[in-house]
Amino acid sequence: MIRSPLIAVLDIGKTNLKLLVASEDGWPLETHSIPNVPNTAGPYLAYDLAGLEEWFLDTLAVVTQRHTIGAVITTAHGCGAVLVDGEEPVLPMMDYDAIPPPAIDEAYAQIAPGYDEAFCGIAGAMRLGKQLLWQEHAYPVEFARAKTYLTTAQFFALRLGGRAASEISQLAAQSHIWDLIHHRPSSLMCHRGWSHLLPDRVPAGAVLGTVSESVARRTGLARSTEILCGVHDSNANLFRYKAAGMADASILSTGTWMIGFQRGLPLDKLNCARAMVLNIDVDGENAPSTLIATGREYDLIRGRNCATDAAVLAALPTLLSRRTLALPSFVDDDGLFPGAARRGRVIGPPPETPAEMQALAVLYAAFSANRCLDALESSKRIIIDGGFAANLPFARCLASLRPSQSVWVSQSPDGTALGAALLWRRFSRTLPVSSVALEAVTSLGNDGFELRDLSAAYQSWIAFSEPAL
Repeated sequence: MIRSPLIAVLDIGKTNLKLLVASEDGWPLETHSIPNVPNTAGPYLAYDLAGLEEWFLDTLAVVTQRHTIGAVITTAHGCGAVLVDGEEPVLPMMDYDAIPPPAIDEAYAQIAPGYDEAFCGIAGAMRLGKQLLWQEHAYPVEFARAKTYLTTAQFFALRLGGRAASEISQLAAQSHIWDLIHHRPSSLMCHRGWSHLLPDRVPAGAVLGTVSESVARRTGLARSTEILCGVHDSNANLFRYKAAGMADASILSTGTWMIGFQRGLPLDKLNCARAMVLNIDVDGENAPSTLIATGREYDLIRGRNCATDAAVLAALPTLLSRRTLALPSFVDDDGLFPGAARRGRVIGPPPETPAEMQALAVLYAAFSANRCLDALESSKRIIIDGGFAANLPFARCLASLRPSQSVWVSQSPDGTALGAALLWRRFSRTLPVSSVALEAVTSLGNDGFELRDLSAAYQSWIAFSEPAL
């Protein structure tokens, strides 16, 4: 029997690196993962591009011994890009947790695109536009050598043998380098004379070339292996549900960040002060969103405490009866409440057990997700994907807070990578894929939980958090 070739996906997350092998219709076969450790030895906090590439090539060499790989694609978060001369970076790829000099912050505030153009605010080094200003100011010689500016996924396509390209979901991912209304380089890019650095746009999933001879020798890949135009990570997740015929659902793509997607929301409903942004999907369609660092905050609140789902669920009524709440924000970002950055605190009697501490983090995450869904005017089914899909107490709290909607969790922990895999041959696919498995979430009320207490706690959380305005 001749087996169909498979696709290899490099998933570059803020926390972890992953290589996944999947079928063209989105069924996973093999996964490898390591932590993504930033490089602190360079001129600024940066990605270890050489180390990342070495791991990827080494892992490809392992999987090609068991699988016939027909294509390779990369998916990555939207806050990274590389200045390139030929195929080589002229400067390290900045980590978005790098701390800009105050002079750069001040200068960038004067030239940043407006919300009505970029649909996101200014935040540390998260905006590619600010990264470019910093690099141009601090390293003018290296900056002048750059011929192209490639978002992360497209940089790795180039390194593997593809041609230089831009892709809309990455350009539009809160980068400040793209005008989301007029579909062109942003006013910042034009005024700074940087627009020439952006190569032509190519659709995600399009073929950019085949693997180079050196990559083929190193990995065992056939020279005919296709290199595909990559994609923004959360937009890969969003595409997975679109490919399965679920484009109307509210999607919560969760990990370090929780991104809520709701197609159809009018753009005049987006509010910069409420962590609302505009994404553009792989087909160029608007995808209004919320963007908050819930995964990071969850870990900060929980600390090293760990308990079973049953213990966490049992601890929830105790916290609610004590009126113990975690209030935003536990990171250097306002999130849903303007002025809340770094003001995170716990009110009420402190949690006494690991289960209670984790339950406190669950409530915070569920309340944050519920506030995002309200802002997005979510009214149909809700799908939780990514890390929080495996967090049953979180999912059940959210289902209890939204009794008029059905809540579902993805059964795969690799939704982002699988969504990227589905981009292969998407232009010839005619039917929805069947590889997206979901499980319905039941309300806490089914177990005799007093839902009025949860609702009252949420209203208190909102009331305590709003004074940060």
